[in-house]
Amino acid sequence: MEGLGLSETEKQIAALVLAIGLIYVFVRVGYEYILGERFTLYHVFHPVKRINSQERQFIKDFLVPYHQFNPEEKKDFLKRFAWFKSKKPFVFYGGIVNQEQIKAYVSASAALMTMGFRDYRFEHSVSRVIIYPDKYYSRIGRNHHIGEFNPNLKILVFSATDLERGFKIPNDNQNLGIHEIAHALMYETRRKSTWEARRFKVGLARIKRIYEQNEFQEKLAESNYFRAYGKTNFYEFFAVVMENFVETPMYMSKNYADIFDTVCRMLNFVPSLKSK
Repeated sequence: MEGLGLSETEKQIAALVLAIGLIYVFVRVGYEYILGERFTLYHVFHPVKRINSQERQFIKDFLVPYHQFNPEEKKDFLKRFAWFKSKKPFVFYGGIVNQEQIKAYVSASAALMTMGFRDYRFEHSVSRVIIYPDKYYSRIGRNHHIGEFNPNLKILVFSATDLERGFKIPNDNQNLGIHEIAHALMYETRRKSTWEARRFKVGLARIKRIYEQNEFQEKLAESNYFRAYGKTNFYEFFAVVMENFVETPMYMSKNYADIFDTVCRMLNFVPSLKSK
């Protein structure tokens, strides 16, 4: 700085700016290392909230898979549930009264899908969650929807009515929360090079090969186990597979063993095969 001809005041300002910059770098690195999430103002001002008694009761009443977790898995699930519910912005339209329950359905879906992942935060795929009371008109799809994942805007959109219905009937293989979170997880892992992302993509490619086989297409046409919407394309088929994997894993393991085993590996998680 001596050779730049700076005044004493300018030197002090430059030193102050440098100090602030270094402090910011140290704080950011420490924050991301300790908490494992990106350093943003939203994250800083929205710390993870402890799960309250009402949320615990909700989980016990409406999440069948939770009852089949061992104590360590239950602890891990609650941690992921609390993080998603605290950190993801929810936007409600139409005077929805049970907002906390709706947040819980979405957060539970995200936690269930990432039980075997180290990175469960959907940092690259979900920036906010939008909730409508019922079916809504999508300007992008130019049609009425009950749910969607928009990868360009990084938003999840749900009909509260259909989201709730998905968990209240735990074994009908229709769960809107799981379905749309599955789409988000496909996008989340697409450009990542981590080991778990590669493992997921390898599994996805294997399921696609199975899906494209003529023999499997014939079996798919004859069976109603995977609901009709899954026959739209592979993208939707995979999301439907995830619904079935969560709700009726025992049937899937017996009748679609290749797909079941592949999903277990790609999610790094084996669900309980007890009758639900």
